[in-house]
Amino acid sequence: MNLLHEFLKQEVPKSRKEPLPYYLESMKLNDAILSLYFALISILLLTVSAHVFWVPLLALAAMLGKHWLMRKLWSIRLILLMHALILWSWCTWCIITFGWGCGVQHFLLLIILMSFFSVYEPPMFKLAYFLMTMAVRLLLYDYTLYHAPIIAFDELHAFVNQVLNSMAFYFILAGCCVIYSSNLQETMRQLMLHNERLQRQAETDPLTRLYNRRYMLFEMSQSMELNPSMMCCVAIADIDFFKKVNDTYGHNCGDYVLRQLASLLTEMSQGRYTVARWGGEEFCFFFPNMNLDDAGALICDICAAVRKMDLEFEGHRFHITLTAGVEDNDFRSSLDTLIERADRKLYMGKQNGRDQVVV
Repeated sequence: MNLLHEFLKQEVPKSRKEPLPYYLESMKLNDAILSLYFALISILLLTVSAHVFWVPLLALAAMLGKHWLMRKLWSIRLILLMHALILWSWCTWCIITFGWGCGVQHFLLLIILMSFFSVYEPPMFKLAYFLMTMAVRLLLYDYTLYHAPIIAFDELHAFVNQVLNSMAFYFILAGCCVIYSSNLQETMRQLMLHNERLQRQAETDPLTRLYNRRYMLFEMSQSMELNPSMMCCVAIADIDFFKKVNDTYGHNCGDYVLRQLASLLTEMSQGRYTVARWGGEEFCFFFPNMNLDDAGALICDICAAVRKMDLEFEGHRFHITLTAGVEDNDFRSSLDTLIERADRKLYMGKQNGRDQVVV
């Protein structure tokens, strides 16, 4: 009941100017195979009886007319209705004429397939197609219980008829499944890529492409919760006299410096630490599986590399330095406390002349 309730709640797009590409492709596949099928059946019936071969030609004409209207009219509802009427009529005539064993009743499934995959049809219309198709099938079966076929195929004609019916039905079914599954897979792929882009946007700083503060806090807390006995350190680093860079060369130069520094920090990480833009010109580092000595030595190497980094913006060559504070996990304090202690050490370094690491 929940499944039916969710199905009936489906919303339908208001615009019906033209069908979606995948649906148009599947309808064209139906038209092409059924048109060929009707032509071949007409040839087969011509060898059975001269009085019945024109019926599949009439179905062929109706199918071609539907295809022409599909190209000119773009009325999805009318096209689907014509498709259903052609198949309902064809199956009814075949079963009354040749009996239940002719095998055309399988084509009724194509009506359900095409109606349920039309995004423009309201759920009640789809349900109506389903119920009508099921009713036609049951009524035809009931008819054959009490009425003999008008024309009986001989063994050869029955075999050829079954081959044509089976090939037409299963080629259409397989083709539609390929079209719908390929479209679904492509839609899911695009959705996954879009979600990944949104995830990256939510996790990263747009200027430097480093993790942002929110995601860095999540990453550090998760790592410490999953490994409560793990040695680790955090560090807060700040660009010295960054305001002077902005005031002297402009904010575009400041953005350039932040991007260049972020590139260097990412290049030097080599999986040993995680770095994020903490805010403004501040950066936060997380060193898992490192004690204070190891993390302090690594942040000293980072500061030395930053000191040697050549920067050039609009003809101006200059260098920058970092001041950093490092704190290790004492297995008692919270993450916020560790960050606060690292920030205090950073402030001590600023007060003590900058361009240094305080551990």
